[in-house]
Amino acid sequence: MARPSGDERTEVIAASLAPFDWRSFTDRMLARRVIAALDEHTVLCFVGALPGVDVGAPDPLEPADTDDERVDVLVGDLEGRPWRAWSLACLCSCLMTALDSWLVDRDSFHAGLRRLLDDH
Repeated sequence: MARPSGDERTEVIAASLAPFDWRSFTDRMLARRVIAALDEHTVLCFVGALPGVDVGAPDPLEPADTDDERVDVLVGDLEGRPWRAWSLACLCSCLMTALDSWLVDRDSFHAGLRRLLDDH
């Protein structure tokens, strides 16, 4: 399955937040909603690519679990930044950049750890 592009993900997340007064969210609630929208989009892209499958209209989104490590990543990225003054598109783009960077670092760490363990 092809991974959705950053622009596509940013647009989907912005669309999921647009109906809300997202500037009134806490940083944690914003992060939970972003992760939920991202996960839903990923699943719908995967399932929708299967032959003969009609995904239909999704149910209303529930925020992601509070213990999802990606929530903490996004909260950390928002900390101390004036994100409520940003446009929704800018906010979503910045959050996708932060999440992508964290994923690259995490994957690199795990690959290095596997190599280290394989050497012993």
